[in-house]
Amino acid sequence: MAGPLDFSSMTLQRPTVEEGLVAEEALLDMVCQGEVEIGWLAWSPRDRGLVMPRRHERLAGFPDARDRLVERGWPIRFRSTGGTPVPQSEAVVNLALAVRCRVGSSAAHLEWGYHRLGDPWCDWLEALGVADADLGPVPGAYCDGRFNVRIGGRKLVGTAQRWRRVRGCRDMALLVHGAMQVGDTPEALVEVVNAFQAAIDDPQRFQGASHVALTQALPELDLDTAIPDLLARLVEARPAPA
Repeated sequence: MAGPLDFSSMTLQRPTVEEGLVAEEALLDMVCQGEVEIGWLAWSPRDRGLVMPRRHERLAGFPDARDRLVERGWPIRFRSTGGTPVPQSEAVVNLALAVRCRVGSSAAHLEWGYHRLGDPWCDWLEALGVADADLGPVPGAYCDGRFNVRIGGRKLVGTAQRWRRVRGCRDMALLVHGAMQVGDTPEALVEVVNAFQAAIDDPQRFQGASHVALTQALPELDLDTAIPDLLARLVEARPAPA
């Protein structure tokens, strides 16, 4: 895309997968350098790729798996957070929020980070008419965690976070990220992840029935119109635990 992404835009932006990943790193770095105290980004890639931690590159079967995925039109990209491979395509919307905050020494700030993202996301879904949105694990989902945003017990949004020290002080910078499937069928994206699992000879397989797309819950939703309200809920100030 022409020019950098806007870290204060309330609209959905459409970079490439690589541009979106680079922009999220830049957003966190701006907070770490003390340039801003809060920034946000909503993006949906105009291309596609299978995104995973760089540690997967060390697997014995990785070169073959990478070639197989490229042949299928799913090049591999790397991210800084952990977990299992996650597909990125036009069927996925990503929201990243970076904030400067002060936290205590306990692990409470980790849960606060996930709730800082997940609670307003659930509130947004409820405002749109979804009655059964909550946070929790989803057995059979790829990149599962305790703080998925769920609809009816199925995974809609996968969440991740990173913490870094703000330069020159004791403040911390938090980047919290959510990837929401909005289109396509869950089975289509799960199949891509399972193809990688098979290519690296990993017996673990994931289940399409563990996932849900936003269009399945809200088929008439105009996403571009709805995203600004979600962003507004996310950027609203919430104090970190002392």
